Amino acid sequence: MSDLSIAICDDLAEERAKLAKMVLHYCKQKGITPHLKLFSNGDELLDGFRRPGQFQIVFLDIYMPGRSGMETARRIRTVDRNVALLFATNSQDHGMDSFEVRAADYLVKPFQEEEVARALDWCLTHLPEPMRCLSIYAEGEERELPLCSIWYIDVYGHQCHIHTQQETLVTRRGLDDLEVAIDSSDFLRCHRSYLVNMNYIQGLEGNHFRMSDGNLIPIGSTYSAQTRNHFIDWTYLKAWNQI
Repeated sequence: MSDLSIAICDDLAEERAKLAKMVLHYCKQKGITPHLKLFSNGDELLDGFRRPGQFQIVFLDIYMPGRSGMETARRIRTVDRNVALLFATNSQDHGMDSFEVRAADYLVKPFQEEEVARALDWCLTHLPEPMRCLSIYAEGEERELPLCSIWYIDVYGHQCHIHTQQETLVTRRGLDDLEVAIDSSDFLRCHRSYLVNMNYIQGLEGNHFRMSDGNLIPIGSTYSAQTRNHFIDWTYLKAWNQI
């Protein structure tokens, strides 16, 4: 890896600078070119976090004026399910909460440079594979959609609607064809008319998946038992970083 995109969010300027110095030193030792951005609060970070994959690693303080670091992390997870989140804070009180957002590490201030290095070492070994894209013709032009940006795809009439955070694209390609083209273990065919990215499933509600955008996606009766088992297995494997 030659480049690494990192965000540091802390309301205290001296803490941002201290952590940035540690990160830059680590990157220099590893021969990595860092792309580092500093933010003073959660809202500022969220305003700058516009697409999946924009940052590979995010350091977050928890106690900040306005939106807390934990709430910021929850919002980030609705945009990007794969970014490595590392809390860097002065309290151990939220260690258990960090599991909810699948945090990569939880550093308690004052921490040492060696602790930051160990956390970054772990992140580098668990970063997702290079971003894959889906090639489609939609809205009168050829488009390349990162798979990680797709929330779900549904069929309406003879067209497929591809839902992302930013937009919904319409294509005449069939859902079977799109499923083959995507070919990713993160996507699940839960209904003959729906293909979902499991990274954006918030939970199961009866015979539906609740998605990050609030929509309920039906689980077809033909797919029901297999779909539920597949999602549960995928969730466990994801939590243990096996996929």
